Amino acid sequence: MAGKRAILDETFQFWTTREAADRTLSRIKEAGFNVYIPVVWYGAGTTWPSRLAPWDRALTAQAATGFDPLRYVIEKAHALGIEVHPWFTVVLRRSDLFPEFALQGVLEGGKLGIFDIHNPRFRAWITDLIVEVVNNYDVDGVNLDYIRAMGMCRTATCGDEYHARYQRDLEKDALLFRVAPRMVPSLIEYQESAVTGLVRKIGEAVRAVKPRVLISADAYPDLTDYLNGQNSVEWVNRGYIDVLFRMDYDKSINGPGTEAVRSRLKNPDRLTIIAGNYDLVQDGALPRSGRWLLDTFHGIASRWPQSGVALYLYNQLSDEQVEALKLFDRRRPADDLGAPRDVPIR
Repeated sequence: MAGKRAILDETFQFWTTREAADRTLSRIKEAGFNVYIPVVWYGAGTTWPSRLAPWDRALTAQAATGFDPLRYVIEKAHALGIEVHPWFTVVLRRSDLFPEFALQGVLEGGKLGIFDIHNPRFRAWITDLIVEVVNNYDVDGVNLDYIRAMGMCRTATCGDEYHARYQRDLEKDALLFRVAPRMVPSLIEYQESAVTGLVRKIGEAVRAVKPRVLISADAYPDLTDYLNGQNSVEWVNRGYIDVLFRMDYDKSINGPGTEAVRSRLKNPDRLTIIAGNYDLVQDGALPRSGRWLLDTFHGIASRWPQSGVALYLYNQLSDEQVEALKLFDRRRPADDLGAPRDVPIR
């Protein structure tokens, strides 16, 4: 990611019409971004004409007119010198689509469903869905999000598979896992092998079609979450992905945490920080100041110059932030916004 500045866009409305795509790409170009990561699969349908899944319900107008928003935004971005890395929320299920792939009885945040990562038919289908985009569009990369188990499979099929592999009872181990996960290493391995196996499957399938497409994944690599089976550092070290995005949305970037993750990587520069550009408030979110964003990007680029920078989220990119980021390439960016202060990395 050296030399790359990426921005993630989680909202369809900013790129799925010609007018919206034109405005969005113009703004991010003005702000100095050269990688655009729009969510194209958000667990409820596609944003492109697909043979594997229906359109997202929010895009019925596009489907009716024959307009292909993904093709348009890629062509427009490339004309501006901007890469496009379609973003897939892999295990997140936000509609009643594909009930045969759902992880039964498990909710994320009380409202969002989950696809069963242990289901081989789901793994094959989601891989084919991603490869469909890679094969049919001139993409520069793919971004994998929600690439974790997000729950425990308790079906008879999983129980049989678990017993055959470990000679242990899944139901009994799951109960113990809830209170003392480290006492059930077989269940830790069961979760991790399913997630890592899917990452490997996607990576190999994408590279078989277009070897130069950059594969990235979003994770919290400095956290230990045995339930989710997310051993993201190993995905990079084994070559299954090219870039690991470490999500760090606090006002102060966690420098020690970042260094700890880098120390575990064969190539530390394959870790890129995604900074957040907003603060959560009672009624939603508010964009942070342009000064804060400029200092944060400058601090990241100064400390880890070969790792690139990334920003979450486009719908919080204010005009003030755009104006501030225009100063990013200057040697002392803080000077243009007043007295310099410490960069926000703790």
